[in-house]
Amino acid sequence: MPGMEPTGHYWFDLGKFLQDKDRKPVLVNQYHVKQSKELDDNNPSKNDRKDPKVIAGLIKDGRFTYPYLPEGVYAELRSASNLKFQTQEELTRILNRIAR
Repeated sequence: MPGMEPTGHYWFDLGKFLQDKDRKPVLVNQYHVKQSKELDDNNPSKNDRKDPKVIAGLIKDGRFTYPYLPEGVYAELRSASNLKFQTQEELTRILNRIAR
């Protein structure tokens, strides 16, 4: 069961790839990773050596969620919605420039 910590948009491509290969990727909450890490060694430092162990432990304990990665028309709707919001922001920016 492939698991990851969803930091930003970086996990989308890997999650989609795994989903296309009939694997079920799972996500663990970043806050839970941080809190669990501090429980293990009482050291709040974040490094790449501790994270995989903590993430694997959370997945083993069943503390994960399945991501929703839309396909087909639903993915197109999500893209169109994001494009609409970006266009609205750009229009507001242009109108503010004109007003100034």
